Amino acid sequence: MSNYSKELKVAINAAKEAGKIQSKYFRGSFKTYRKSDKTPVTIVDKQSERKIVSVIKQVFPEHNFLGEEFSYKKTHSKYTWIIDPIDGTKNFVRGMPFFGSCIGLEINGEIVVGVINMPAMNLLAFASKGNGAFVNNRRVSVSTINAIEKSFVVFGDVDSYYEAGYGNQFFELLKRCDGKRGYGDTIGYILLAQGHADIMIDTPSAWDIAAAKIIVEEAGGKLTDFEGENTIYSGHSIATNGRLHDKVINLFKKKL
Repeated sequence: MSNYSKELKVAINAAKEAGKIQSKYFRGSFKTYRKSDKTPVTIVDKQSERKIVSVIKQVFPEHNFLGEEFSYKKTHSKYTWIIDPIDGTKNFVRGMPFFGSCIGLEINGEIVVGVINMPAMNLLAFASKGNGAFVNNRRVSVSTINAIEKSFVVFGDVDSYYEAGYGNQFFELLKRCDGKRGYGDTIGYILLAQGHADIMIDTPSAWDIAAAKIIVEEAGGKLTDFEGENTIYSGHSIATNGRLHDKVINLFKKKL
């Protein structure tokens, strides 16, 4: 069984190289554009994705790529790198440090490697299947909180839960939790993996959570969609410390 050490090393290197680009532009001058889905994109997003793909292709030229900013020619490889060059572009544009590159490796439908690099916060989180999760080279694990009433939930864009049809369930969860903060995007998953938060609610694309999924799981947690399906492709996700997962899923399945 592979320990994916080579793949992980390459992904970490790619994320760090993208981080150098982001650090150069952060809180500086650059143009922001709106994509067809109304989300922002900058030259920094595009440069970061090109750099990530370039670094990985130097070692794994036959692998597939699924990225947020560009389309890639499909190969016959069972390996697919899933890339968000800057998760938290809105934060990046406004000079907030809550952004980072997310790189996940999927093999036959399973995420086996994940790296999140947040250069403005000096945070590097990574994991590979069976080898644990680490933040800045220190092994991390999720919390042991087992009651929603004692839990701390972090979340992303509030409007998106209504758009996904889960607005009432989302606010019911907030009412029950002891702590709640809008630490969305990459930082929410890192806080969860470190045991600082217990639940992370999101409405992401696959590239937003590919890396987060394996990091959360290797830290002892769980990440599924709102229905409890083990997928990153539903457009909604619940990540928890594992102990709370079924309770949160059951709440989201209720008709409220």
